[in-house]
Amino acid sequence: MWPIFKTKEKFLLLDVSAEKISGLLISLDDRKKIRKEKVWENMEKDLSSGRSRVPVFADKTIVACEPELAFKIFVPLSMKRESSNKPIERTELENILAQAIAKIFNHCRREASLVLGMDELDTILADSNISEFEIDGHRVINPLGFKPAEIRAVIKMTFAGRDTFERVKAVRKKKDFFFTEKWQAQASAIARTDSKRADLLSVCKQKSYLYYPEEDPDKATARKEIRWSVDALTDEIKGIWDLNSKAAANVYEYYAGEGVSVSLDRYFKKIFSKAVKNLLSQIKKLKTSAKIYVIGNIRVDLIGKNPFCEPPFRGFIEKSGFEIDMRKPSPDSEVFQQLAPFFEFYYDNSESEINDWLKRRLNWLGSST
Repeated sequence: MWPIFKTKEKFLLLDVSAEKISGLLISLDDRKKIRKEKVWENMEKDLSSGRSRVPVFADKTIVACEPELAFKIFVPLSMKRESSNKPIERTELENILAQAIAKIFNHCRREASLVLGMDELDTILADSNISEFEIDGHRVINPLGFKPAEIRAVIKMTFAGRDTFERVKAVRKKKDFFFTEKWQAQASAIARTDSKRADLLSVCKQKSYLYYPEEDPDKATARKEIRWSVDALTDEIKGIWDLNSKAAANVYEYYAGEGVSVSLDRYFKKIFSKAVKNLLSQIKKLKTSAKIYVIGNIRVDLIGKNPFCEPPFRGFIEKSGFEIDMRKPSPDSEVFQQLAPFFEFYYDNSESEINDWLKRRLNWLGSST
């Protein structure tokens, strides 16, 4: 079910990296037209220069972090009732959910702390959502009022470091954020576009990640770190051309922008072949699908066409019915990357009454305050 928006609402999208927090203010009208309203390149720099917090009204703040700063966990829950003779009421549902979540929460936070490389006490719950309810094997939006013997659901929890959360609060005092991991948001949107299983390879400057569905694509998207990055390519340029890191990075950016001749393109592919082979060998060890979408700072043709391909950015927009007015023309991939966290929020149901209770209940387990 889609959320019901007012005639025109505004959303502040925060893009959080280790270096900065950038911002994008968008508006959405009742015809699903998205318009870019304002952009902030570095909100933290604005604060340090003596300016106050961003003086902007937004109906919701959507925070998307680099994968090194946030980790989203999907956990299926199965809850048996003592008696199925009576319809399940709110108090009973809250109690059985609380018991199920209490059993898994500490394990999930411990896993997140290991992935993020930080102390468990500094790993906080930044966002949570429960959905995909089933009663005795039948999907329902809300289990209240039914007489199930068993209730199943999926809880999604996004963990982040306390420092990251405090940085966001410094920029935007309001704590009612929708908090996600930025590449996970793109994987979620792509899963809605492709009817068959498709994986997502995110190639970053320091690390790379593979996102792939677990069992049911609508329920969970797992993340696997790959020990490979664009640095492997720039290191080849540094060694062969005897350049420093900055100069080598500039050369690679020129190549990645497809601004080279056919002969130079063949040359780069030749010197990159060893590093690319290393990437492919790591991917081959994983159980990937027949299709892998590639995002990040790498050309798909560099690593091969099959099973790699460009994500269906335009296809998602057309299928979802959105109309986008970004004022200045931008590549589809750039627009999709900016808006994917909003799309994840749009199709999320965390504004429900059940999730309002869930956030209050989990606050004392992994408080972000």
